[in-house]
Amino acid sequence: MVVLAWPGRALAGPEINIPRAEDGPGIKVGQRSTFHPGFALVTGVDTNVFSEDSAAPLEDPNAAAFLMPTGWMGVGNRQFRDGLLMSPPERTERNLDYYFGTILGFRQYLAKNRNILGQSRLSGGVQARLAFLPGRRFSVNFDGDLFRYSQPPNYEAQPQYNFNRIDWKGQLTFIGRPGGGRFGIQVGLRNQALKFENRTDDPYLRRGDRVLAGFITEAKWRFLPKSAIVFSYGMDWTYYTQCCVEIGFGRNEDNFAHRIVGGFRGQVFKKVILDALAGYGLGYYRSDPNGPNFSSVIGELSLTYFPNARSLFNVALYRSFQDSLLGNYYIDLGARLQARYEFKWRMIGTVGTWVAGRRYAGLAVLGFEDGCDTADTNGDGQLDRACPVMYTGTGADQFQRRDTLFNLNLKLEQPIKRIWSVALQYDMAIDVSDFQTEYLAPFIDENQMYDERPAIDFAGFNRHVVMILGAVRI
Repeated sequence: MVVLAWPGRALAGPEINIPRAEDGPGIKVGQRSTFHPGFALVTGVDTNVFSEDSAAPLEDPNAAAFLMPTGWMGVGNRQFRDGLLMSPPERTERNLDYYFGTILGFRQYLAKNRNILGQSRLSGGVQARLAFLPGRRFSVNFDGDLFRYSQPPNYEAQPQYNFNRIDWKGQLTFIGRPGGGRFGIQVGLRNQALKFENRTDDPYLRRGDRVLAGFITEAKWRFLPKSAIVFSYGMDWTYYTQCCVEIGFGRNEDNFAHRIVGGFRGQVFKKVILDALAGYGLGYYRSDPNGPNFSSVIGELSLTYFPNARSLFNVALYRSFQDSLLGNYYIDLGARLQARYEFKWRMIGTVGTWVAGRRYAGLAVLGFEDGCDTADTNGDGQLDRACPVMYTGTGADQFQRRDTLFNLNLKLEQPIKRIWSVALQYDMAIDVSDFQTEYLAPFIDENQMYDERPAIDFAGFNRHVVMILGAVRI
């Protein structure tokens, strides 16, 4: 089965999760298409709305209950699950496989704290998957996701301070299968864009706005009916629309990233699929006079077991690098486990866990690259902005930050009769890090005077979200 998905899709944390139920039987639209609408009411508890560190002396994590109505609808002629369009590799009489969908949700926090109440926001987006001439000697695929995410900041603040953003990912792929399909080659053009809403005109958030343009090529030789040798090369150019007008200004930098990977992909036993890919990655930050660039090994080893039509298990080890909003780039060395099982009484259980050691490299050189001015330009006795003045923690002396990340998602969903469904979901996100950033920031003392004292931002946090969902899906 061919899956058409955005490559390297990251696991989403609980702060941007839009809960929904599995699709129902749907409504027939024409001869081959099905329409799937649904609505859910979610109630739950978030133990750490602002993702603060409970061990920090000046941070006190805020817990809050919430309500979240969500609605979704989709139409397509192939099954769509977890962002994937299920299109068979064999040639069929169809000229087009497709799916179009949308989802919206509004998270309303239930708390007396006005800063928490003000973080109640709308999230949602649209998705499109198209496969023209699937299984033919020449075919074209299109994947597109456009989402608006609402996310509280990583410190308690007034409602106008947040990480709300618009996120676009798109890819157009051309696939050729000369010689009866034993040899295949594809070329994909991809584009991404990230835009923070930034109502406070915060310069640090504004410097995170970016555009990515790139391509990926893949050659595949199928030496067995369901096994192939694969070689791929991809290049991405990332341009920060605000931060890099002046060379060396800003902790984010324009860059070129190259990834060369090869290996095996296919079925090794009757019910086992193996992906064994290894290669090399290069990241060039030419406008950053202090560096560093990336040059190292990347790869992934993934094993998928499907004992029957009702269950699926996947385990993977990987090493990757990505451009980062914090510093130049980050490197992940991690593992993930995903499983799905459908019980005889139709209950669906899913589990996903992900653990990684992450190293951020190329943090802003304080006083040179942070673009921060501690002057009092308007004469009111207050600094113009809070400025970082010191890093501490593992790797800080090399302008690096090291974290251990752990994410867990558990969900049990029970369909009831034809259109009803109830679900229980638990999300956990943990960041273990000793990294600290000290800021020179204005504080108001007991005499209502500005007192310049250091403020410390602690990197680590732990967050737990429990949700109960009741849905009507058709």
